[in-house]
Amino acid sequence: MLKNYFKIAWRSLSRSRWVGAINILGLTIGMTAALLLFMVVSSELSFDKFQTKYKQVYRIYTQDKTQDGMEYTPGVANPFPDALMSEKLGFEKVVPVIVSHQVQVNVQRDGNSETPEKHLAEDMFFSTAEFKDLFDLEFISGSEKALDEPDQVILKQTAAEQYFGKWENAIGKSIELTNGISLLVGGVVTDIPANSNFYFDLLASYETIRSHQDIFGYDLKEWGSTSSNFQVYVLTDPGADMALVQSQLDGFSKKHFEGRGTTIKSHKMQPLSEIHFNADLEPLSGRTVRKSTIQTLVLVGVFILVMASINFINLTTSLAIGKSKEIGVRKVMGSSRAQLIFQSLGETFLSVIISTGLALILANLLLPFLDKIADVPAEVNFFQPVMAGFMILLLLFLTLLSGVYPALIISGFKPIQALKNKFQGAEIGGVSVRRGLVVLQFAIAQILMIGTLIAVRQMNLVQETDLGFNKEAVYFMEVPRDSKENQRIEAFKQELLRIPGVMTASMHSDVPSSDNNSATNFYYDQKSEDIPFPAFLKFADEDYFNLYEMEFVAGSRYPDSDTIRNAVINETMAKKLLIPSADEAIGKLVRLGSGQWVPITGVVRDFTVNSLREEIKQLVITSRKSQYRQVAVRLDKSAGQATLASIREQFELVYPEQIYTAGFLDESIAAFYESEQKLALVYKIFAGLALLISCIGLYGLVSFMIGQKVKEIGIRKVLGASVGQITYLLSREFIIMVFVAFGIAIPLAYYMMKGWLETFAYQTQITVGLFAFVMAGSLVLTILTVGSKAVRAAIANPVDSLKDE
Repeated sequence: MLKNYFKIAWRSLSRSRWVGAINILGLTIGMTAALLLFMVVSSELSFDKFQTKYKQVYRIYTQDKTQDGMEYTPGVANPFPDALMSEKLGFEKVVPVIVSHQVQVNVQRDGNSETPEKHLAEDMFFSTAEFKDLFDLEFISGSEKALDEPDQVILKQTAAEQYFGKWENAIGKSIELTNGISLLVGGVVTDIPANSNFYFDLLASYETIRSHQDIFGYDLKEWGSTSSNFQVYVLTDPGADMALVQSQLDGFSKKHFEGRGTTIKSHKMQPLSEIHFNADLEPLSGRTVRKSTIQTLVLVGVFILVMASINFINLTTSLAIGKSKEIGVRKVMGSSRAQLIFQSLGETFLSVIISTGLALILANLLLPFLDKIADVPAEVNFFQPVMAGFMILLLLFLTLLSGVYPALIISGFKPIQALKNKFQGAEIGGVSVRRGLVVLQFAIAQILMIGTLIAVRQMNLVQETDLGFNKEAVYFMEVPRDSKENQRIEAFKQELLRIPGVMTASMHSDVPSSDNNSATNFYYDQKSEDIPFPAFLKFADEDYFNLYEMEFVAGSRYPDSDTIRNAVINETMAKKLLIPSADEAIGKLVRLGSGQWVPITGVVRDFTVNSLREEIKQLVITSRKSQYRQVAVRLDKSAGQATLASIREQFELVYPEQIYTAGFLDESIAAFYESEQKLALVYKIFAGLALLISCIGLYGLVSFMIGQKVKEIGIRKVLGASVGQITYLLSREFIIMVFVAFGIAIPLAYYMMKGWLETFAYQTQITVGLFAFVMAGSLVLTILTVGSKAVRAAIANPVDSLKDE
């Protein structure tokens, strides 16, 4: 029986080749899009799920209640983990983790007395042996006990092979950091999977930090400052009452932080399962993605599949009208309704099977380009269990979605009406189902078009917004910290100023817009109480303001100094301090943490401190050479590759032991918005696919409709109807459907994109003109698609269509 169904399905597909081709093309596009999007979504949702204790691990983050609201950081105060360990609370394990990014590692190979080899590690963690109790580590040599001792390190396998040729050679050897600390290799672990926010190259002992606090810049007894790089993770009991644990943590916070400043500090527990999806609390390593982005990708995939199914349904039910006599004969010959349903579903299943094969081929061809819109594994096996299961579900879903309605329509024909060919189509509430499906299809396409335009406009706003400083032609380099005095950095700056093409140079902790969120408690105007909000910090020399062309609204920059002797604040800080005017801030004293009182010399116009997703923070800029990690230069118009080569040459003369890391500021800022740029590209691609699927289905439907009205068109022409009148008659219905679809699309698109825009502190406006543009575009595409076919039908010779009568 099944064999017979497939034979009939193949014959039916062969007889209606153009309809079959259109159906298969639409389904292939939809399935290809679904496969690619599934790869992206499944990759994002898999982050850290391989961790055995995935559901028991939590990160403790800091919540700061200020007079203006709440501020959050993934870090904790330096003494926090030690205090938490001593008081136990309801945690099985308490594990501090400090992360350093872009760490240079120097390795002296055996028997080689020359300059050591230089390597760059993306992420280096410092933690305790209990790190293994929370996160899965597979040791191939050594053990986690190495983390109980200072100056010990564990390497991932590929790092060990990179440093020592073979991982077997690594145990017992030493590596050196640029701050002079030598670490003994006490273990090698297999590489952490890429889908993890706990991916490291080196895992050093926390005792190393404890033994060299001055060198690493961490005072483990200082409660007043918090760094996002200093995090703490806890392991909870599987049956723990989390409300009780949180209550105990609240008591701990109150005990240690009440009375420290005027802000109200508390600490909350973030499940490991949420870390990858919270862009506001950065992970130890890797990237994050918002859940709203994943939901958008899933929704877009569903939209594309629904549109492809609508095409199939419309064309199949339209074709069924022409097959009514065949259905009538089958019913008269004794075919049951169930048999006709299975036959119709068999035809659909055959089309979907063919589309699946084509989609697999197309997805494989497009896979190398997928990283332009998302981060996915370099190689994907389409026949692994998860992918194979998804394809089977997708095949069944599309077969039912596309095939059930046509099957019910066809099997429901009454034999007498079917033999007389009087079937006119299904009606629901007086409205043709096919028309409703076309309206739905148009609405989806318009939603994606509106989303595309809003995303593009938002990214244009990001690129064109005045950041408060000049980001053009600024080239900056990472430099090592030699010691507290940082002696070589001044000499390096002076040498750079002698290079042709370099206009000015500055030493600083970080560029104006960065991911730095260093903050401290502070005091103002010689008052003994903490200010009820933290001061965010940037350390820079006096040339910082000139190099980045910042504007002072009052006062001026501070004089040259190696230590904190003066300070500049931004407008936001002045407003939050309730200073009536910027001029009145000049000369007032501020004190950072336990430091000395220093005068404010200037108030700089607000500039974007992080990204445009965030509000501008209250900022203090001051000089402190020991904190300088970068040197930046502004290049003039004559600068070219020769200038950049001279800069690198000078760097390698001053810092021969250091890996050269440099880049342009505008490119660094653009990297902030990589995920948003990719999402905007997703909208562009899939809006294009939606329009393509719409046009394919519309063209097929119009072609069939005109085919059914050939004689009517001929009679109208004989009776004097003009080409314009006939074209209008054939196009009018579809134009009305575009307007109806637009009415549905506007509120849905507005709701979707408004939520996405809320992730930015600075947002583009959703204007009436934008909706009007989409409306006009939809009409033009509809008129071109329908009109091209209608005009050809209208200008055809009526004799050809009426000669059989």
